[in-house]
Amino acid sequence: MSALADVRAALAECSDLEIVIAESGDTVADIVRRLRVPGAGITLLLIDSSVPVLDRAMLGAAIGPLAVEIAPRARIGAIEIGEGATTMDVVAAARFLASARSTTGQILTVTATG
Repeated sequence: MSALADVRAALAECSDLEIVIAESGDTVADIVRRLRVPGAGITLLLIDSSVPVLDRAMLGAAIGPLAVEIAPRARIGAIEIGEGATTMDVVAAARFLASARSTTGQILTVTATG
């Protein structure tokens, strides 16, 4: 999704939310390192559709153990962005996870609608 900056801007008003973006070319180790040091009450990982399939799978597999590791001081969630997903749908999913105060470790997949 080329509009990840638009997603970040749309979520700027959400307090206590940190966005970590995984794009093609990022290493899984670097992303996990950033997720281990939460800077907010909830950290959301946005996994762009350009990320290779194996890296996407490894990032998804890391979310549950990271949720346990950083609890109770912070929560974590991930949104796997599929081809054709709209900015509006990704923002709605992010707002849902950010507002669901009793959840951590969840992964939502957003794909093209219609």
